[in-house]
Amino acid sequence: MKKTLLTLLSAAFMIFAFAGCGEKDFVDFDELYTKLTTSINFEGDLIQVEDSALENYYYMDPTMFDDFAIYMSDISTNKADEIAMFTVKEESDVVTVQSRIQDRINDLKVSNEDYAQEEMDKINNAVVKTSGKTIIMVVSPDSKKAETVISEALK
Repeated sequence: MKKTLLTLLSAAFMIFAFAGCGEKDFVDFDELYTKLTTSINFEGDLIQVEDSALENYYYMDPTMFDDFAIYMSDISTNKADEIAMFTVKEESDVVTVQSRIQDRINDLKVSNEDYAQEEMDKINNAVVKTSGKTIIMVVSPDSKKAETVISEALK
């Protein structure tokens, strides 16, 4: 009887111990930005943009987020490089943000397809990852490296 109880308690302990080993609820955007920009040679000078960029480029209200950060290439570089990171307050908003990110990627395609064909490869290979209430999008010259860095941050 004691062995059975001990075995059940051990199994329960293991279940609870591993239950926390899933998606992260919090991602440090400053840390992720640093890892991305030190791991990848972004071609455009990335500049953190203000809240108005969220409304003007992503068509979203800043009040729906616990946190967000958007870095865009300096317009003078004519590069499509971009990092956008969002943590929504409500899980129900994840699908909306994913849709708006896809709209942003489509806008980048339209604005670059006629005069900056070299940027199209980056845009077509944009990395979009979601974990819980966090959604991250990266347009970079090295989408495989971006995906690896993001996946590590979301573990």
